Amino acid sequence: MKVFIVFMAVFVINVSFLSYHGDIGRYVQSRNFLKATAEECAAGAALYYDCDAYGIGEFRFSYEEGRRYIDYILENGMTSAPLPKGSSISYEVIFQDDHLGYDDEPEHGGSKVPSVTVTLTARTNDLFALPFLEVTEITRAARYELPQ
Repeated sequence: MKVFIVFMAVFVINVSFLSYHGDIGRYVQSRNFLKATAEECAAGAALYYDCDAYGIGEFRFSYEEGRRYIDYILENGMTSAPLPKGSSISYEVIFQDDHLGYDDEPEHGGSKVPSVTVTLTARTNDLFALPFLEVTEITRAARYELPQ
């Protein structure tokens, strides 16, 4: 009987480990997907700029076009997302240009570099099957700076 009890204990521990391993794999895959999507959104939104303002020597992003591009990427990218069904992705975009101004961040040397920062937040059901782990939100951000 003692052998059976030890076997069942080891069996339950191994099944829990396999469940955790599968769930953490899906979590890492979801984080990587969100990071790649945020990078695509930031880089794509940075391509839209106001030509008239550029003609007079001022760099200004086309904010509405950039937001439309981000909406398009998120709308079409959800079909291949490794997130559970019923998940929703929201975004926050920060444009820094000559019109809106710049943040003087010490890690960027306080330089006035036009940039687009996109933060994606995915709200899902619990990604882990184990009762003591609960992850219902994943947030990733990417920043695209235009070269000087």
